[in-house]
Amino acid sequence: MTAKDTLKAFFKAENERDWEVYRHFLHEEIVWQLFDKEARNICGIQDYMQTIQKAYERSDVRFRCQDMQVSHDGNRIAACLVNDYGARSLDIFDFKDGLIYREYEFILD
Repeated sequence: MTAKDTLKAFFKAENERDWEVYRHFLHEEIVWQLFDKEARNICGIQDYMQTIQKAYERSDVRFRCQDMQVSHDGNRIAACLVNDYGARSLDIFDFKDGLIYREYEFILD
């Protein structure tokens, strides 16, 4: 499975709130740097899963990937995402051992 295929499956699991499948795409050393009103570092699978599940509490919002750019070596992907309300983010994913190792998420709206 390519990193691009992995990321598509990861997005599908997130939109379906299939957290068991979702967590299997995360490297054990995952770090998610979230840039919104202030910057946050979310480290490790447990912290990552708690943060993402809390973000979706009582929400059925979904998103789609408008554009995906893959590095020449296939281990870095930049994705432009937009949710049902039109809010956008730019997410950069680094892969290690076929899993998401780093995520840099910039909330644009």
